Formats: sequence, structure tokens, C-alpha cells
Amino acid sequence: AVALYRLAVFSPIHQQPRKTDKNRMLAAVTKLLFLFGFSNSLLTMSSALAASDSKVKPKDESSEVLNSWKSRWNDNAIGWHIPDVHESLLKHGHQIIPQFTSKEETCSNPVRVFVPLCGKTVDMAFLARHKSVSEVVGIDGIKKALEEFSSENPDLGLAEKESSDAYERLVGKNILLLKGDFFELNEASVGGLFDSVWDRASIVAIDPSLREDYVRVTKGLVKPGGTLLVSTFERRTGTEQGIKGGPPFSVPESEVRRLYESQDWVESVELLEEINQYEKSPASKKFESQGVTSLFELVFVIKVKA
Repeated sequence: AVALYRLAVFSPIHQQPRKTDKNRMLAAVTKLLFLFGFSNSLLTMSSALAASDSKVKPKDESSEVLNSWKSRWNDNAIGWHIPDVHESLLKHGHQIIPQFTSKEETCSNPVRVFVPLCGKTVDMAFLARHKSVSEVVGIDGIKKALEEFSSENPDLGLAEKESSDAYERLVGKNILLLKGDFFELNEASVGGLFDSVWDRASIVAIDPSLREDYVRVTKGLVKPGGTLLVSTFERRTGTEQGIKGGPPFSVPESEVRRLYESQDWVESVELLEEINQYEKSPASKKFESQGVTSLFELVFVIKVKA
């Protein structure tokens, strides 16, 4: 076996200067396994080594990504949380909820709404109580956020439900909260597809390298003919470091269009509004210390092909 390993490692095919140590090791092990005829083992090991090259996604609160968010929640450093329903949802909610402003006591066609990376936003309580919403589903990686939402909205009757998959669940009146990894969501884990998505500063919270994956997951959760209402931030001017900083990371109009207009399932992307955050909210000027001289909120409606 030792002789075969040496043969695999030091044969001429592995002396190419462009191969990294990892690639050389993989090639060596591959050849060794072929010599022993262990094709199944080869496939398993090759897959494992290839997987180690993929992006690291958050699995639990101890992960490198989620640990910083957990610390913020533990320290109550949640400056992104606002105590009122978001103004953009109130103003543009009709884009994702057709009967949003209807004065009828009942709704003939209520919609199912998804709120990614929800934290404890009061938007979910507002949507769960809305007559034109059949169910709102939120997901977050930090359990404390969901527990605080539950305690602050006792009328929704949220309670833990036994789960058969990787997600912890809180189920209540017209609402479902999931604790787990957004990037592993699928139709089954959320209990079916959604008519609408309310992305309030969700895509700006993730590392820019994960945006394509974020869009891919979203695609798998929305019905044909569905609608996304997306609120982002743009660090429009400032120092290079300030503009590239985050979270919240800068997601300008050009980036939203790059991410979504290239998708064959997207019908249209429309910028509804841009809001100067420094003029609207003096508290936003805290970003000046990061080198950001202008900050805008951008609101988009993205329509999915029927």
C-alpha cells in the first residue's frame, strides 16, 4: 500500500507546477483508489474535498457568520430594528398584496408572504393580522430574535412545534417562524410556495459573495406570477472603505438589476422609490463615521413570470 501511495504521489502526472498541494493530494488519492478498485470510496472522497472549496454557509449560531449576529442580539445592539411597521411596506404593500388597502371585512384571495432573515420585525405581526394575508413565514438564524418576537406578540399564540427536519419551528395564528439556515430552505421546509416576498434589508445583511445563492433560494420558494418587494441600502458616496463596508452592505440599483434581470424566471425589475436616509433619519448619520457621505434606501418591485 505504501508503495502504491508513493507511486500515486510521485508519478510524473503529479509533477505539473500548476497543481496546488490540495489538488496533488486529491489526484494522488484518486489514483491510489483506482489502483485498489474502490470507485465508490473515490466518489465519496472526491465529493468531500470538492465540498470544502464551496462557500461556507451558516449552519448554527456558533458558526463564524452567525456568531457576530448572536452577540448583537445578546447585547441588544440591534440598531436595524424599528418599533413600527416599515414605511415602505405601508406605502407599497399593494404591490405584493393585491387587496392591501381593501375596506372589505374579508378577503376572497389572501396571499402567503415570506419574510427572509426576519429578526423580530413588527412587519410580520402586521402581516399576520392582515385580512388579506393567509400566512406569513419568517426565518432567522438567531433563536433569541424569534423568541422576543413571540413574547412581544402574545396574541399570535406562537408555540414551539416538533420538527422532523433541520429547522426549529414556532407556529401561531397565521404565522410560522423558522430558526435555521436560509440557504438550505426549499419548498418542503417552508410548507409550500409563496405568493409574495417582503425583503426588508435582508439581502444587504448577507456577505456579497452569497447574493447569487440568495437569489437561487428565493427562486425555489416563489410561485409563478409571484411578486417580491425588496428594500436595500446604497452607500452612494464616501470613502472606498466606507462604500464597501457592511453590514448593511451596499446593494445599488445596478446590483439588483444584475442579480435579478439575468434570471429567466424574472419578468421585470422596477425601482419604486429612493429615500435619502440622512435627510429622513438623522440616526443614520452614524454611518458618516464609517466614511459614508450619502446613504439611500431603495425600494424595488420584482415580478415573477407566470
